[in-house]
Amino acid sequence: MRGTIAGMELRSGWKGLAIFGVLVLVVSAGMPQILPAYRESFTEDLEGASRVHIQVPEQQGTLVNLSWEPEKNATLYLVLEDNSSTFLTSQVKYLGNQTALSFPRDFEDKRYYAVLALFTNVSNASLADLFTAQRRLIGIATTGDPSNPFQELLDNPAYQGFSRGRDINPLQVDGFIILEFFSWWWMLAGLFVAYLSVSVVAGDFENRRMDIYLSTPISRRRYLLEKFLSLSVISLYVILVATGGLVAGIAGIGALEEVSARAVFLSLFGCLPFLLSVAAVGMLAAVLFQKVKVGMGVTFAAVFAQFFLYTFGNYTSSLAWMKSISIFHYWDYAAPILDGVFRWGDFVVLGAVAAVLLGMALWAFNTRDVPA
Repeated sequence: MRGTIAGMELRSGWKGLAIFGVLVLVVSAGMPQILPAYRESFTEDLEGASRVHIQVPEQQGTLVNLSWEPEKNATLYLVLEDNSSTFLTSQVKYLGNQTALSFPRDFEDKRYYAVLALFTNVSNASLADLFTAQRRLIGIATTGDPSNPFQELLDNPAYQGFSRGRDINPLQVDGFIILEFFSWWWMLAGLFVAYLSVSVVAGDFENRRMDIYLSTPISRRRYLLEKFLSLSVISLYVILVATGGLVAGIAGIGALEEVSARAVFLSLFGCLPFLLSVAAVGMLAAVLFQKVKVGMGVTFAAVFAQFFLYTFGNYTSSLAWMKSISIFHYWDYAAPILDGVFRWGDFVVLGAVAAVLLGMALWAFNTRDVPA
């Protein structure tokens, strides 16, 4: 009776699959719920921005006008200048009792200005007095729009790999999903499938079940193919659960008009041959080494090696060839979400890779002895 081994595998592991499914559902549905608070935390005005006013001319050499609301009982005002809102490398721009300041624009980059009110007992304060004086921040102004703190990270080639070289905005739904969900989804789903693919085969070797299976009319080819079939069903199950959770989460924040359920499904469906390639690697390792721990170590190492090949391939054009030999290169999860395109060619390439790896596992299984 066909499907016996695959059915046994699914029935025996349904509890573990159910638990993992709940984990995937909670994470995928909960991830979009973070976006509103996440977006708000990075789009808030600079502290006290309403109390500080700045006029920035377009031409170099013309005057920048900075003014602020007076603070009651303040003796002096201190203005600090920096090219970062953290003010870790700030310099004193002004110290005096006026509430306005003009200075020539002699810079191209964005500048930040923090205005502080000082409370001292003397109008002509010394440096020591300034250090000990009570101070209060009036507000912060900038010559441009407040920066997204993740922009420098997104300019890094390693992070560009997550968006496949596209410009994304992590404060929008599509950019947030790509950066915060898909950047680690491969690890959650991929390593889970890698673990299963090794354990379902190498476990039969270690527990002395393999010779029992092969003493029945079940051939080695059928045994391995049905194990692979069960892993295919599990991979599709994980993808569908994640799709349902992610769509529900996006709908929960009213953003399905920005990222459609179809785009989410296609992005996740594109990883099916990716997961099957990982499963085939795990089965090959299990057949070759016949030990669960060794097989898992080899499989995990192979998956991470593929990830690093893709990452290094994004650094410079001279290393771009590395991407072409990485399975990560052929799963473009950003394309359905950002471009509305599903890359069937890459899908087929990954499917062919999985088939070749499975063929190698079948060949290795047929040429190796099974310990009694």
